[in-house]
Amino acid sequence: MELINENMTVIIAAVAVLVLLLIVLSIWRAVSPRMSGRRGQRLGISEYHELDKSRRLVLVRRDNVEHLILIGGPLDVVVETGITAASIASAYGASTESGSVRPAPRPAVFGDRKAVPPLRPVEPTIPPVRGRDDPEI
Repeated sequence: MELINENMTVIIAAVAVLVLLLIVLSIWRAVSPRMSGRRGQRLGISEYHELDKSRRLVLVRRDNVEHLILIGGPLDVVVETGITAASIASAYGASTESGSVRPAPRPAVFGDRKAVPPLRPVEPTIPPVRGRDDPEI
């Protein structure tokens, strides 16, 4: 008890410095710009398409610019880089002022197909099962 009474001024000063540091740290965190993962999300995966078990085409978005990457297999390859809303709109002959970043996907057109005749039912032929009691065995 004597040790605490002798060093009470040092303990009070240390607690005061610790509280002051916590206040300065909280003010600094509130004022300073910081990197955040969700609020200002700069990086993301727009789309992906699985080609086979090991390879994927991935459309990665970074700062409103997209990059097409082929991942998996023996090595990863950047297929196309610098895909922006303006380049997509110019490729489809549209303007970027319409508000759409990307045109809507169109359904696949396969042309005229011949009508497929309906399938006829096939009755399976099952050979008779011979049992233990069958005399031919």
